[in-house]
Amino acid sequence: MNKKISLSVALTLVVVTPLTLLGAERVENPNRLSIGPQFTFNYKVDFQSAASNFNPGLATGGANHTYDDGYVLLDASGNFGGLTTNWGYINPTQVVGPGNGTGMAFHAIQSSGSSSTEDDPQYGFEIIYQRVLGALSEKSSGIWGFQVGFSYTDLDLDSNDRGSTPVTIDTYPLNGVLPPLEGYNGTFAGPGALLGDTPVRTLGSATLTSDQKLSGDLFNFRLGPFVEWEVTPKLSVSASAGLTLAPTKLEYDYSETATLVSGPSFASSGHASTTKLLYGGYVDARLRYDFNESWGAYVGAQFQSLNSMEQSAGGRSAKFDPGATIALSTGITWQF
Repeated sequence: MNKKISLSVALTLVVVTPLTLLGAERVENPNRLSIGPQFTFNYKVDFQSAASNFNPGLATGGANHTYDDGYVLLDASGNFGGLTTNWGYINPTQVVGPGNGTGMAFHAIQSSGSSSTEDDPQYGFEIIYQRVLGALSEKSSGIWGFQVGFSYTDLDLDSNDRGSTPVTIDTYPLNGVLPPLEGYNGTFAGPGALLGDTPVRTLGSATLTSDQKLSGDLFNFRLGPFVEWEVTPKLSVSASAGLTLAPTKLEYDYSETATLVSGPSFASSGHASTTKLLYGGYVDARLRYDFNESWGAYVGAQFQSLNSMEQSAGGRSAKFDPGATIALSTGITWQF
């Protein structure tokens, strides 16, 4: 086994050493360090809102119903006679009907929906180290080597939606009972004001204001071979392809406010944070102009594909999709 390993190493050295020496003859400074700003396009986020966190259930008696502005639940008697003491409400506008009111209206906001965003560009910077290892051939002006890259992107993507959302409205009969003041909370055991437990259901709408934001940090490490061709003594073009590893930390925030036609508003908000290692591949191309043997300037373009990650909070979610991004960069190169 040791003889096989020694033979493999020897053969590798026999093949690689001439190429490395040939490259060294043609390139006085085989090390390149490039740094500059980077602008990345086509990061996508799919924001998904949830249905109401409250469950009005079916419009039947003898069941539990919860709403954005109150509840109507089973009491200790099992709602004997179609009445319950286990109910509560928030706003005075929920009392409906003439006089002191004939019924209580409850609302469940159904804010389901989705939106997508592509905020361009996302800003950051990159650092690239290249090491020339050899020539492509004895007669070619091309050289090859390996490059290691690092980039940082400050992510800031958001969605701001304005529109209407469906509302489930259930009205329960007071049956002549004088309603308690707003903020009332009846109990399972009672005693308390009796409310009919079978609602009359209608559908309405509310004005919805929804703001969702995904922000965070994407750290990108790239490794792969590169090839370079000399166009003129001062101008060269290179290409590279390889593996990408991208530790990513994302913060997800949302806030929603639904305003009923009758005036009351219902607000909800949430926050979540997560970190995940994304991975994929890249292809890039660079054009470099050398001012002298040590310093030059470059422009570059890169295509990259990474797997996705998802955040969720309060029934809402944000799916971050960096599956097909394009990055443009420019900067200076030091050759040594």
